[in-house]
Order: sequence, then C-alpha cells, then structure tokens
Amino acid sequence: MKNTIPRYLTLTLIAISFVGWGFAAQGKQRAAGWQHLSYSIYFTSHDIDSLLTDPGQFRKTMEYFAPVKPVHVYLEGSSRGATNVALLKTVAERFRGMGIRVSGAMVPTGQRGPSTYNNSSDMAALEGRMRALAGVFDDIILDDWLFTTATDPKSVEDRGTRTWAEYRTSLILEQSKKHIIDPAKQVNPNVKVTVKYPNWYEGFGACGYDVYNETRLFDHIAVGIETRNRMTHDQHIPIYSGYIFQKWYRSADPSKWVGSWLDNYDMKGDHGDYNAQVWQAVLAQTPEIILWCGGQLYPTTGPSSDVYPFFRDLLPEFDRVAGMLSDSSRGVPIYLPYGSTGEYNIFGYLGMAGIPLDPVAEFPTKQKNAIFTLHALRDPKLADQMLARLRDGKDLFMTWQLWKQLQQTEFKNALSLVNEGGSVTSDGFRLREGWFRQDFVKAERPFSFPRIETTTWPYVRDVAVVRDDYDFGVLLHVQYLNGNIYVLNMPDNSYDLLRLPAPALNIIRSAFVGDLGVELDGPGGVGMYLFGDKKYVLYNMSDEPGPMTLKFVRKVPASGWRELVNSRELSVKRDTSFVHFGGPAISSVSLTLKPFEIAVVQEP
Repeated sequence: MKNTIPRYLTLTLIAISFVGWGFAAQGKQRAAGWQHLSYSIYFTSHDIDSLLTDPGQFRKTMEYFAPVKPVHVYLEGSSRGATNVALLKTVAERFRGMGIRVSGAMVPTGQRGPSTYNNSSDMAALEGRMRALAGVFDDIILDDWLFTTATDPKSVEDRGTRTWAEYRTSLILEQSKKHIIDPAKQVNPNVKVTVKYPNWYEGFGACGYDVYNETRLFDHIAVGIETRNRMTHDQHIPIYSGYIFQKWYRSADPSKWVGSWLDNYDMKGDHGDYNAQVWQAVLAQTPEIILWCGGQLYPTTGPSSDVYPFFRDLLPEFDRVAGMLSDSSRGVPIYLPYGSTGEYNIFGYLGMAGIPLDPVAEFPTKQKNAIFTLHALRDPKLADQMLARLRDGKDLFMTWQLWKQLQQTEFKNALSLVNEGGSVTSDGFRLREGWFRQDFVKAERPFSFPRIETTTWPYVRDVAVVRDDYDFGVLLHVQYLNGNIYVLNMPDNSYDLLRLPAPALNIIRSAFVGDLGVELDGPGGVGMYLFGDKKYVLYNMSDEPGPMTLKFVRKVPASGWRELVNSRELSVKRDTSFVHFGGPAISSVSLTLKPFEIAVVQEP
C-alpha cells in the first residue's frame, strides 16, 4: 500500500508525534504506540555513540523513527572493554522521559568472537558486563551470540567421548546461570534476562543451544526471524521459516515469549523480503516486533536503510491486519522434537508451497494427518507411534528421506519398489486424482528428483515425473493398516517444490483437506495461514502474481465472502464434475495476489 500523504503533511505529523513524546516527559506517560502491534528498536553500542549520545542527533534520530511509534528500546552495552554506565543512564533517562520503556542488551562475545565457556577470562568479561547492565536496567536481552564453536585443545579434551552438541549444550546451560543470570540478579534482584534465539534451527545443538532447557532457565525468550534475502544471503532461509521459528520456539513455554527480532542486514534493495519478515511476525501474533537495529535502518549509518521507507509506508496496514487476527491459528502438525536436525528448513518450503503448518515438539496423536521429516528421528519411539496412528485410522505424510531411514521397521513393507537411487530429470508430470482422472502436465523447464521406481501395482504414484522409459514417484500414496501413507519426494533443489506446475502442487496439498476443511490451489510461493474456522490469510512471497483458489469440499455460503484488506466482494463457484463418480460438490473462491501482497478472506 503506497503512502499517499503529502511530504509536508508527513513531516508535520512526525513533528506532532515527537512533541507528543515531549508532553509524555512531563506527565511520565507511556508513549502511544499502534493499536494492535508493539514495536521496539535495538540500538547497538556503536548506534548509541553515533545516533543517541549527542542531544541534537538524538532528536533527529527519534524524529526519523517517529512513524514506527516505538514503545520500547534496547540499549546495548559495549562488547569490548568497560561498559560506559554513565552514558547508558543518560540515554536511558531521555527515553524514559519520553514514556518509552528501556531495556539493556548484551552481545555475549568473547576475546575472539563467540565465547569460550571454559575460558575464565571470557566468563569474567561476561559476568562484569552483566553486572554493569543490571545496575541500569530491569530487563536485559542477550543477542544471539550465546553459542560457542570453540575447538581449542582444552575444549576437545573436556568434551571427551561426548558429541559437540552434548558437551556444549550442557556447558552453556551451566555457565549461563553462573556467569550471566546469577550475577545480574545479585546486583538487581528484579532484573529479567531474555535469551534471543537465532534462526539456524539445524545448527542449534552443535553450537550449544538447548531450546527446551534454556527456555526454563531464562526469564524470557525472543525469536529471531531474520530470513533476510531468501536467495542471496548465505543461509538461504525460506520466508515461511520465520513463521515456523516463532511458533516452534515459543512452544517450549508460550508465557515467556516477548517478541520477534528481525533485521535488514545486507538487504539493500530487498524491501519486499524485509517486509515479508514483518508479515511473518504479524501472522504469528507476536507480542512485540524488535527492529535490529537503529543504525542499520538510519540513512547515514545503514548501507541497507533503503528498505525503511517501504516498511514505514506499510505500518498502518501491518497494524490493521494484526487487528483482524484475534482467533487462534491452526494448521497441519509437523513433528519437530527438541534437539532435532533434518532436511534443511524443509518446514519453510512446505509452508511456502501453501500448506499451513503447526510445528509441535510432542508426537501428534489427535489430528487426522501429520507431517514427519528426518527431524522426527530424534524420537526413539517414532516408528511404533507412527504405526499406532495408522492402526487408529489416521494418516501420515512423510518425506522420502525419512521413509528410507525406516527400513528396519514395518514401513519397509509399505511400498513395492523396483529400484531407487541416483536422480531423474524431466519437464513432464503425470497426475492422478482418483481412479478415473489422470492428466499429463508439461512444466516450463526440467526438474530433478531422487529416482524412485515403483512396481505397476499397487499403483501409488499420485504425482510422478515422466521420462520416456518410466514415470518416477514424486508423491506416493498408499493405504496401509487403517490409514493412509503419503511419501513426498523433494526435488534436488528444495526451492523447486514451489516451482512445480500448479496442478501437481494442488494434489500434494489435497492430502490435508480432510483436516483443514480447505485446500489452496494455484502456484507455489503463496502461504496460507488459518485463523479460527472462517478466516483464511494468503500471502504471496514470490516475485510473480499468484492466481489462487480456496477450495472447499463442504457446504459453504454462496454469498457474503469478503477480502478484508482491500474490502473486496468475492464470488463463489461450484464444481459438480466429481459427483458423477461419487465425489462431493466443490465450492471455490478465487483471487489474484500481486508480489508480496497479503489478503484476508472472511467466510460469512
């Protein structure tokens, strides 16, 4: 949504906002924020020196950020040398006088980057900085450097026969209490310490993060979204993963979740991707959006600050949509046990393929269908519990990589294979919907998949990639015991899942329609987020327009459907072509989303 307010009026409104903060200083009132969202700004120690120390520059800085309406700021102590307590107190009082809540912050680095937690000098430095901050603030957040990669001789010796994950998680838990939390509370018994988790799900254990136990140790948790540019940044994290991170990390203790942290690091020109991070926070119903950091967003100090005007222009829309999401979210459970690793960010790809997900750390037993990836192998009872689901009439949706790891269990008998191994590449796809409807679809380019060759009967290939010599499994589907097993063969390039022909994606998504009551049809790159029973949020995370359809196999109202963001009436179409074969009538509601556009569809 483009900001159409004239520039002179925008500047006037900013000035009024800033004057309003000045009045708050007299009455010690809380700064006025947005109606449905809360924003905070993190200022690094360098930001404090360059943007907040001088009173005139402080005023310019906060005039610039006035449209954000921040109600909270984080002030970082120095990561090297002594903490300038006097400066922190001065700057903190300026913010408090404006009615803005102030918290401290620390980057728990050591002498050579990440701390070495068996090094007494590093631990003394952490302890000293925490004591200094606790004398100024009642809340302190730790940036996501609470990890270690130390492989010095002492660390190798201390590890012994344990894995790095076992050694480092135990060590950091012990040293965090001894040198971070306890010293701060000795200085200030009321201080609350927040651990901010990074976005590298797969690397947590090896670097010392233990989400379950650290969440119980610390007073609060914050969750890093930080998907940045999904294609060029070195992590290549799909946008939807930012949503999953918030839903999963907070599940350890929802009462301790205080906010979602995002940044614009190395995102020059990537305003669509930057705002996509904000939308994931909004859709996850975050308590607070933490903007890291003031210096990166400020035009004279931030090389990627060009994303800020686009973010600023969308602030009213972020808040308006947040106000529409009062109901609880729902989705397909995907099993991610604590401490698990697996296919890299696969939950992000599945979500961007249009499958609404609900990450769970406990084995899902109630829902009709649930998703299982290599992450699930962390559970030693996995195969038995999955078989119990099938005996109970429930379904399983698993990845091919997981199925291959279950060959010492009953699951080896679920598929009849001729051969597998190597890869297969083609631009043709065979699709099956029931026994009476099969289609052949030609893609715009070839796709490569791990090679899965099944026997002719039983026929299990709902989606297959076709070559002259055979068609090879992409989505396998077999009835087993009293339920159904779906096996998804991910393409060699995970992002290619989102680029599959829309009819192929539609069949993959249809595995979940029984639980969800709705299926999203159309191209990939569009996420669906469900709130309550009658609200459907669609968000286009791609650079191309997305013509999408919500399909229902139940009776729905024939009129009264609305898209709430742009206040549009939507029409309903009915398809009775499957009734002849004993199937249901299908109702559908269609709309097209521009790149990075969001829509909220309300069922009457």
